[in-house]
Amino acid sequence: MNIKLNIPESFYQGEEKCGYYVSPEMKKVWATELDLIAEFARVCKKHDLKWWIDSGTLLGAARHKGFIPWDDDVDIVMMRKDYEKLCEVADSEFHYPYHMRSPHNDRERMHEFAKLHNEETTMIDGDFGVDIFRSGKKFNYSQGIWIDIFPLNDIPDDDRKFMRMLKKANVYRYIAQRLYTTAYVYTPALTKWKRPLKAALHFLVKNTNIGALYMKFFAKYMDVINSYNCPDSKRVVNFLPLSWTPDNRLKNYLMPRAYFDETIELPFEMLTLPAPAHYDEILTRYYGEWHKPEIRSPHSKFYDAERSYKYYIEHGLPEGV
Repeated sequence: MNIKLNIPESFYQGEEKCGYYVSPEMKKVWATELDLIAEFARVCKKHDLKWWIDSGTLLGAARHKGFIPWDDDVDIVMMRKDYEKLCEVADSEFHYPYHMRSPHNDRERMHEFAKLHNEETTMIDGDFGVDIFRSGKKFNYSQGIWIDIFPLNDIPDDDRKFMRMLKKANVYRYIAQRLYTTAYVYTPALTKWKRPLKAALHFLVKNTNIGALYMKFFAKYMDVINSYNCPDSKRVVNFLPLSWTPDNRLKNYLMPRAYFDETIELPFEMLTLPAPAHYDEILTRYYGEWHKPEIRSPHSKFYDAERSYKYYIEHGLPEGV
C-alpha cells in the first residue's frame, strides 16, 4: 500500500465492532482513507483553510471514535470560499499517488463536489459505477479510493427565495443526470421491448455529442448553486443531499452558519479531526436519535487497496462483481 501515514500493523486485523465484522480488506480501505485525510489536512493547514468532518464521519467520530463499522467512506465539508481556494491549489499541492478532482478540473463525471483519490488503489461505486466501468469507454477520471469534500454554499435567509433557487437547480441537475446516464451508462441485460430504445439511444450517443450537452446543463446547475454569494447569510447548505431529500426534511439540511463558528477536535481512529462544536445538533438534524448504533448494509462497492484501477481497466473486473 502506497500511503504516508504510519499505521500500526494491529490496525489491519479483522475484528467485530458493535456486532458487525470488519474484515482485514476493509481495514486496508480505512487505512487508505485515513492517509487521504492526513494529506488533505496537511494542504489545508499550509493554506489556512478551515474544514470539518460531516455526515457518517462525524457520526462515527462522536459515537465510535472512528469509522462506523459498516461504513466505508469519509465526508468533509468546507465553506465555499475555502473550498474554492483548495480547488485552486490542488493540482500543485497533491502529488502522486494523491489526486484531487472537482468540477474545476473534471466535468466528465457528474459530481458537484471534490474527491481526493489515491491513484494506486481501486474503488468502484455500486452497480452504476460498474456499468460505467464496463461500458468500454476509457475514462480520464480517477477511480482510486477516495474521500469526499463538499462545499457549504451560502443560501438566502428567505425560504421562498431559497426554494426558487433549489427548484431551478434541480431542473438543470435532472436534465444533466438523464443525459449523463444516456451517454455513459452501459446496460448489459435489457428486456426485449427495451432493446430497440437502448439501441436508438446508443446510436444518438455515437452520432451526436450528448456528452457536451450534458456538461452544458451541469454547468447551468453549478452556476445556480453558486449564484448566491453572501457571507453574511445566516444559513449554509451542502446541495448534494437536497437532490434526493423529501421536502418535509429539507430544513434538516439547512445549517445555521453559527454551528460552524467554533471548532473542537474529536478522536477518529489514531487521528484527531476537526468537528463543529454544535455536532450534537447537526447529527440530530441528520439522524434523529443518533447515539444508539443501528447496523445497516454497507454501500455496494468494489475495493482493492493494493492495486490501481488502471489495472482493472486493462484486465477487466473479477467475475461476480
